[in-house]
Amino acid sequence: MLDMLSPILAGVGLCLSFLLAAGVLLKVMGFLDGPEVRGKHHDWKKDEDPALASDASPIWSNLDKIQWIVMSRISRHIAPLLFPPPQLNFYDVNEHPGVEGLCAVTIDDCFCRQDDEKKSMIKDVKALLKKGNAKVTFFSTLKYSQGKWREKQISDLLKDGHELANHCEDDREYDNDSAASFEEGLLATDNWIRKMTGSKKTGKWFRAPSGKTSPAIMEVLEKHGMVNVMLDGYANDPHIPDSDFIAKTMLTAAQSGSILIIHFPEKGFREWNIGAMESLFEGLKEKGLKCVTLSELESAAKKKKK
Repeated sequence: MLDMLSPILAGVGLCLSFLLAAGVLLKVMGFLDGPEVRGKHHDWKKDEDPALASDASPIWSNLDKIQWIVMSRISRHIAPLLFPPPQLNFYDVNEHPGVEGLCAVTIDDCFCRQDDEKKSMIKDVKALLKKGNAKVTFFSTLKYSQGKWREKQISDLLKDGHELANHCEDDREYDNDSAASFEEGLLATDNWIRKMTGSKKTGKWFRAPSGKTSPAIMEVLEKHGMVNVMLDGYANDPHIPDSDFIAKTMLTAAQSGSILIIHFPEKGFREWNIGAMESLFEGLKEKGLKCVTLSELESAAKKKKK
């Protein structure tokens, strides 16, 4: 198997290296600079993340699309190499026949980073999920989930059968944190999730922001019986503001047992993802895939073949 993968991986590596080199060259020459608003500082987002579609460089976005088109076709081969066990990327239907016809859409950076209820799209996402008869897992960033109005709307999502999971305390990487520092943020988020759900048990599902882990992170997760959940379907939606592209690319990767990632939209930030979600859920139905929570997908994976 590895002998077969080696030429593919070498080709992918060469293509990605070329794209990176071309991107750096174009950036140095000034061709990748977006409008003046790009890089505008907001306390509620990373400076490098575009808030509006007009913030993103069209040239860079199109170069990035090539990379993710390729990745969507080989993601099941690449993901286990990038995120090896005990991390979870998908359930192979050949090993877990119970996941036939099922997949999990997971939503990151939930729920609203702006401290303004009028900016929230929680109700929009709720309506979209109900329309599509889809159940999802919300990877909750504590900083964007607390507060009376947020928690009221999140409670309504839970009543619809959706699930909360742990995306840590803030929208930043934790791979350079000490074990104690990471654990503090992890457990603070877990305590909030347990308050919202009424559960007495530590939650199982965690996702490292930006997918970046460390020995310290993995040690803490093992200590608390938690699993870092990654993916086999993604389209870099925070940096490619193209709803159709995001949905089509994720649908290319989607199959029975898939774990897909998209980020939570809000008004004035990643708003393009509401359209991507609508197309994604419609496309999953057309492919005969039912969207379930991670816990439901795991339960299905544990079922023995009849």
